[in-house]
Amino acid sequence: MKSNHKISISDKQIEFLIKCIDISQSIESIKPEKSEVELIRELTNIHEEIQKTKLGSTIYYDLN
Repeated sequence: MKSNHKISISDKQIEFLIKCIDISQSIESIKPEKSEVELIRELTNIHEEIQKTKLGSTIYYDLN
């Protein structure tokens, strides 16, 4: 059974989640499912918009 839940989270909570994802991916060899990848991508896009608003410019990530 597939359920869709909607939650409301603050900008600060999104930043925290992105940090947790980054740390998890660097520590473990995580292979998320397609739906999880979509969620991570959506959170990343929201985080980038938050950073643009805060800093007023485009943010570039070093993914190496």
